[in-house]
Amino acid sequence: MKKGDLWIILIIISVIPCSFSATVSVLKKKEPPVKDCIRDIKNKSEMCHNTTQIAVPLVNQTVTPKPKLAEFQIDAHKTISISKDDLNDLLDVYMDKLAENAATIQEKENEIIKLQSGNKSDEDQLKKYQEQLEACQMQNTTLTHTLSERDEQIKALQLKTSVYETRLKRKQNLLAVHRKQNATNAATINELKARVKVLAYKLRERKDDLLADWEAATNSCLPHNKMSGIHLMELPDFRPFLVACEGNGWTVIQRRLDGSVNFYRNWNEYRNGFGKLNGEFFIGLEKLYRLTAFQPHELFVSLRLFNGSHRVAFYDDFVIGSETEGYELKLLGHFHGNASDAMRTHDKMKFSTYDRDHDEFTHINCAEYHHGAWWYDFCSRSNLNGKYFKTQTDSEQGIFWDQWYSFKSLKSVQMQIRPKNAKT
Repeated sequence: MKKGDLWIILIIISVIPCSFSATVSVLKKKEPPVKDCIRDIKNKSEMCHNTTQIAVPLVNQTVTPKPKLAEFQIDAHKTISISKDDLNDLLDVYMDKLAENAATIQEKENEIIKLQSGNKSDEDQLKKYQEQLEACQMQNTTLTHTLSERDEQIKALQLKTSVYETRLKRKQNLLAVHRKQNATNAATINELKARVKVLAYKLRERKDDLLADWEAATNSCLPHNKMSGIHLMELPDFRPFLVACEGNGWTVIQRRLDGSVNFYRNWNEYRNGFGKLNGEFFIGLEKLYRLTAFQPHELFVSLRLFNGSHRVAFYDDFVIGSETEGYELKLLGHFHGNASDAMRTHDKMKFSTYDRDHDEFTHINCAEYHHGAWWYDFCSRSNLNGKYFKTQTDSEQGIFWDQWYSFKSLKSVQMQIRPKNAKT
């Protein structure tokens, strides 16, 4: 609504009571005294005159009434005059405008109510959205924490995966190596199978030979005088056993060649024997006792030095006692040969090992001192079962045959016996 319209409405509202009061004041105003009043009945008019006024005849005269005016003072300097009819017309116009404005205001109020209702719904929706937002934020925080934990787990799993990949590569490399080795082993197995077949054939042949030897078992190597090799020997009250025979009926009882067999052994092993008959070995004290007890034997010792020279020692009556006698060296007989008579000091001595001390020393074990086993006395001038050295070594633990009380080691040794009644 414009400012001018507002002013007009205010004027109309204020003018209405004023117009009524003006009318009333007009009606109540005393008429001036007239002497003569002429009424025109036809025209329903009358004419009153003051005594001071000049009388004008009213007959046949039409008088137009002047409209009644109302004055309004807007301010100290401005006054407006308006008739009642114009005022009523103007009031009707503005009343219509007021009605239109009231309807417009009602519409606007309805729109405002509707908007307020919509705003309330929007506020409820906003509140719901805020609650959902808070829930989402809380869930987001939880999910962020969970995601962080999952990230740590992923990193740990990636580290484990890296470790497992490294292990897998290592296992794959090992698997490749093992496969290659398996291929090599398969080839070796095939080769060994072929060798087993050959050995089985040889074993069958050897079995046949052993069966033949069993039937032709002897008590010495004399029957095999011209045939060196391994043969079966049988003695009274003793199980048959194999021996290594040399030419001229000699039975090998001890051999040292290259140090492939350890001779630092206990009493039971020296009693039973050890090693291989076609290599380094010791026949065994029990077998040696049975052989020398069955019939008199002679002993032949072959010695080779590292400088290539060869020496021998021969004893014409060799006998040892039983285990209860400590396998005592009972007889040696006469000595012959280009080596020294180094076994003479061991005559009548019992056999000693590191776990069975029979030597003449009371404060030491000669078998431990000389790292061997022998018929020790105080302690030894010969030590053919001592430690093998690859080169000539001056050591009391070595294989030596002493002529000048020296411990120079020997390169090889072989001890042999045969019955004394052998004819050469």
